[in-house]
Amino acid sequence: MELSFDFSETPRNGNGIIRSRTGELRSWELPRALRTLDALNKEFNEVEFPSVYILLFKNKREAYVGEAKSLHNRLKTHMENPEEKMKDWTHALVINDGRSATQSDFNDTVIRKTLEWRLIKLLKLNGYRVLSQGEEQRHNPAQKNIIDLMIPRLIFLLLKKNLIDKTEEKAGEEQVLIDELRKLLEDKNYSIKKWGAKDAIINGQKTFIRPASKKSKGWQITIRGRQPESFIDSLQKGKGYLLMPRDGVLLIPLKEMQKIIDKDAYQQDTIDVWINFKEDKVELSYKNNTMDVTSFKLLK
Repeated sequence: MELSFDFSETPRNGNGIIRSRTGELRSWELPRALRTLDALNKEFNEVEFPSVYILLFKNKREAYVGEAKSLHNRLKTHMENPEEKMKDWTHALVINDGRSATQSDFNDTVIRKTLEWRLIKLLKLNGYRVLSQGEEQRHNPAQKNIIDLMIPRLIFLLLKKNLIDKTEEKAGEEQVLIDELRKLLEDKNYSIKKWGAKDAIINGQKTFIRPASKKSKGWQITIRGRQPESFIDSLQKGKGYLLMPRDGVLLIPLKEMQKIIDKDAYQQDTIDVWINFKEDKVELSYKNNTMDVTSFKLLK
């Protein structure tokens, strides 16, 4: 999928740099070229401008997210001596507050690493294969105030540039991303023999991983397939699990789900069930049948 950027309202100079600003955040989009990087460095008056950045790959849903106190030095390294996994990047999106290190909130490493972490989560939520890891940070009250102001502006900037279309979900209902999900299961001593984006073998049982889609009735999970070991076939046999990576992460045995599914439903090509997160419990429903699945949360 080719990425589409809309910079129609932002100025471009002769070096290929595209500038824009959103609230107190500024961004520069530049191609992978030392000439362009040097031009940006001159625009920064050749002083340190601490920033976060995203390296993008032409026609690929891939990204590398990083942070640096000396943006020029870091990007120059990525241009001249990139790691093997990111050697084909073509464009960079640089984000900072438009101030040099002596005045910038980005001079705080914790703030940069927090924004890096949030960028990684946002891109993964939108289906990117992110080639960097990042690390969650702890904040003092002053850092938390700055982050709380920056995050909405960061999200707006990414939306404006058509890099994302999904934003973070309601607190408690955020999707646990696939790499974090596996680590959670391993930390809880589950045996994983196979692992994929939609299917896994957990404790020897076929497991269907479904983050669900938000609808007016709740989170919709569509169960499909009539062939052996498909979701419908496994549900009818009561073998395996549904793994929903939200709100504490639900690992629901299919033999429990059977209790609310009408027998004639198995003759259909699809079966829609719904998850609803309430203040004191989590409910699974099919048509007019409802069951409490709170006890199947991995995190309380």
